[in-house]
Amino acid sequence: MKKIFIGIILLVLPLLQACTSAEAQNIVLFGDSNTKGSNWQIRHYPENQKWAEQIASSYRGSYTIYNAGIGGETTEAARLRFEKDVLKRKPKYVFIMFGTNDAAILPSGEPRVSKHRFKENLEYFVEEVRKIDSQPILMTCLPIVEGNGQDLLYYSRYKKTDYESYGGARVWHNHYNNLTREIAERKGVPLIDNFHNMIQAAGEPTDAALLNSGLIDPSGNHMTPIGAKLIFEGIIAENIVNIKNQSE
Repeated sequence: MKKIFIGIILLVLPLLQACTSAEAQNIVLFGDSNTKGSNWQIRHYPENQKWAEQIASSYRGSYTIYNAGIGGETTEAARLRFEKDVLKRKPKYVFIMFGTNDAAILPSGEPRVSKHRFKENLEYFVEEVRKIDSQPILMTCLPIVEGNGQDLLYYSRYKKTDYESYGGARVWHNHYNNLTREIAERKGVPLIDNFHNMIQAAGEPTDAALLNSGLIDPSGNHMTPIGAKLIFEGIIAENIVNIKNQSE
């Protein structure tokens, strides 16, 4: 009887080990409201149309997705929770999308986070993620729909005059995206260029084209389900996440 029991254990143990090795690994989505999908509730958009939810559905069974987005956050604030919300998850991949709140110009005339400090913070995220043998993936932020200050778009909340010397809010925000692109190229990090993809889909970098595309919501700096679908498709098209050999 004892020999039979030992034999059963020897047969089952490899199966248990195989199951353990095939357990879903983690992916962390690290960003602000456009990662969290903070506008979804007030706009009454379907929850399953967030790009994070589409990723979770697409990778179900292979990866567990943790949405570590917080609305209104800059890289400076995100750095304070980086270890708890990202590194402690021991992710295989980390998608990083910041810049919209960092670039916002305050009444003082200064951005919430300077370009120099934004660059430092992104580089820190990339380096720390790599230290735990995880793959960082950088993402650019959405193109801003500026508006005229009398509507509900970006200039209804931020002073147009603060951005004029930079060529407008959309151009200024893209300066931060350029830093993201530069870090991705220099450090060999995969890049999902949401700004470029949305401008391309809209046809041209104008308020009218972006509004007509349906990619950006009435706030001027958050996406719609159409925009979320474009981000999801951009991630899938890059084929960065390894599905077949994810347990290796």
